[in-house]
Amino acid sequence: MLICPQCYAENPNRNNFCQKCGTSLTHRDCPECGTSVLLSDATCSNCGAVTGKILWAIIRGTQPTQEAENPIPQEFPKLYGDCIDIGQRYRLFNPDTAKKLNSHWQGMDSPLWIGQVVDCQPLQPSVLKILLAKEGAFLEKVPSLSLEEIEADSVWKHLALPPLALPYFKLQDLTPKIPEIYDAWCEEETEIILIANQADGQPLTELFTQEPLPLLQLVYWFNEMIELWRSLVAVGYGQSLFVEENWRVDEDQNLALQLLYPDAKDSQPSLTNLGKLWQEWLVNTSEPVNLSLEQVVTKLATGEIETIEELSQLLEAIAIEEQSISVIEDFSEEDLPNFEDIDFAPTIAGQEPLSTLPDANVPDADDLPTAVLPMQLIDLADAGYTDRGNQRPHNEDYFGLNTQIQVQHNNQGKTVQAKGIYVVCDGMGGHAAGEVASQLAVSTLQTYFSQHWQDPLPDATLITEGIWLANQTLFDINQQNASSGSGRMGTTLIMALVQGTKVAIAHVGDSRIYRVTRRSGLEQLTVDHEVGQQAIQHGLDPAIAYGRPDAYQLTQALGPHGNNFVQPDIRFLDIEEDTLLLLCSDGISDNNLVEDCWETHLLPLISSSQSIDRGMRKLMEFANENNGHDNLTGILIRLKVRPQVPVNDW
Repeated sequence: MLICPQCYAENPNRNNFCQKCGTSLTHRDCPECGTSVLLSDATCSNCGAVTGKILWAIIRGTQPTQEAENPIPQEFPKLYGDCIDIGQRYRLFNPDTAKKLNSHWQGMDSPLWIGQVVDCQPLQPSVLKILLAKEGAFLEKVPSLSLEEIEADSVWKHLALPPLALPYFKLQDLTPKIPEIYDAWCEEETEIILIANQADGQPLTELFTQEPLPLLQLVYWFNEMIELWRSLVAVGYGQSLFVEENWRVDEDQNLALQLLYPDAKDSQPSLTNLGKLWQEWLVNTSEPVNLSLEQVVTKLATGEIETIEELSQLLEAIAIEEQSISVIEDFSEEDLPNFEDIDFAPTIAGQEPLSTLPDANVPDADDLPTAVLPMQLIDLADAGYTDRGNQRPHNEDYFGLNTQIQVQHNNQGKTVQAKGIYVVCDGMGGHAAGEVASQLAVSTLQTYFSQHWQDPLPDATLITEGIWLANQTLFDINQQNASSGSGRMGTTLIMALVQGTKVAIAHVGDSRIYRVTRRSGLEQLTVDHEVGQQAIQHGLDPAIAYGRPDAYQLTQALGPHGNNFVQPDIRFLDIEEDTLLLLCSDGISDNNLVEDCWETHLLPLISSSQSIDRGMRKLMEFANENNGHDNLTGILIRLKVRPQVPVNDW
């Protein structure tokens, strides 16, 4: 089976072109020069650019028998010529990368090697993914199990996977901060795992030595390391944090680890070790380090900070103080007298400002306010599609997508000023009437906000007025046509207004908005306006509420009634991490489809390397196959953020 890289359709292995969209299943265009290159080739024959799917192979075991002469170093296991598997799918890419790893692997009783390989059959699902496709229940519970419990599980034993793969399964929720496991197998006395290649990111140590680093960026990275520390130390892989060449920074300025290294059996890293590592990095910075941060790191390295909670709160307090200072500096001299009575130095639980770093103990984390690093938008991508489905004769859905994006590049990298109006409407009222209602509602709202939305993000009153205008427009037409009952046209509404890292969402009816983040997974942000949900909100058991014959009847819609009967739900969001928003009609959300497929069809799209447009089309096709009884419409919005860095920090 070949999976089309364009439309993700399944194709027989013999096909040279996708039977659905016509994309080549044997060649790709070089991203650098456009030359057609075999998918099995690692590099372009014309310009030498890397075009293949490059992976890291980690091999543990005794020296295998070598079957052919080739340029691979003699100390690296050569299983089948220049390939590491009997099927000759994974070919060693760069012999210079092949090396022993035992120097960082404590207590290993057999040799361990690593090297880069190219997947010669990149459109074929890996054997591991085929095996795991049937083990969804096992994968879901893996993060909550200990390594010992995973090994003892009957499913794990049945899969017969190498122990080297265990931590990657256990920590799968941390992807892409740790690499995704791509394939894994055992062969006689040898364990082999393949993991995603994260070597393309910039080495973190280079960033410390080559350019000035803003204070908020440092605090953000240190907080990311703290979160990794919690998980890695808990499973005995804290050593991964202390191999300096292991750290990479991706295109979105997020940290990632190349490999996982186990702790020594008789000891594990301490917070003091983490403090000493940070000290080494800060010593190499090209500019003087902020005094508050330097004091925190010193206290950590000398053992004066004993808990992760205390460390996290001190770092977040520094971030608050830095942001407060930057707020003051944004005002001109004539503005400042208005703030002369305000103390911008943050305090916690009534203590002195944390910039002085008092020796008194910091209160328990539960007693402290949650501080969030201020974020700025660095990228916004979106896509929208609609389809009439497999059973409806016409499409009563309609969507509108209007985005204004200004991109600025400077010494800080890329920043984005973005403003977007996103609307999805699911019309109703019989042939033609539903189509008219949905289209008219979308156009009315887009026109209204283009005229009334300046700065900042519209408040709830302005949003409600816009929705009432759309409702009144449809209601007036119904009145003029003397329509009644089911003849009155109407539509559901979901809408998102985006300005930078601020988002307002509003809805009327049963179309939905979902949010997907790496930290929280899938969240449904709207509650359907229907009889069943209304009964649940009044205390009725869900099973009884949806046992009613009218359970799915709408309690609100635009058009059938006057504004007194329309009370939109409005909610405001701050984007604090990379986020994916899905606005969809019930043709997509019916039958828990989003809840069942978000990990495969939505979560990967948070990454900048994934095409939002292609991902939206893939979701539509999946929904059409499983929910084709209705019209389907969806909009995807991807917001990428990073800590907000004041210009004067550079």
